[in-house]
Amino acid sequence: MHRTLLLSALILASCADMMNSHRMMAAERKMLETRKLQQAGRWDDALAMAERMHGSVARTIQSAPSQKSAQGGRIDVTPLLAAWEKGPFAELKTALQKRDATRSAAAFQSLRQQCVNCHAVLGKQHIRLAEIP
Repeated sequence: MHRTLLLSALILASCADMMNSHRMMAAERKMLETRKLQQAGRWDDALAMAERMHGSVARTIQSAPSQKSAQGGRIDVTPLLAAWEKGPFAELKTALQKRDATRSAAAFQSLRQQCVNCHAVLGKQHIRLAEIP
């Protein structure tokens, strides 16, 4: 019985990791789609897609707020999410709402860099994010 419980726990943990990986890949796709919509002048659609991107990122963090670092310790990533939300994501939303192409281009770059920084803090530099055109 003990082995069955252990195996079940390992399977559930693996499924959770896969779900979070899937959500983050979806967030990246949504980030790129947001940019395409913005470049096409579809500002309202871009803003809606940005909100969906935010949902993917937020659900990932909320489902696993404590992540293992490269050094083996645990890191609470909720402050990183809060910084992302209040910084580059808020700036992107404002730029999209104001339909400011120059400001949104800069906001996309800041947003992407914040994602890269979070991955670096966790020792996940192997996770590559697409460049934003």
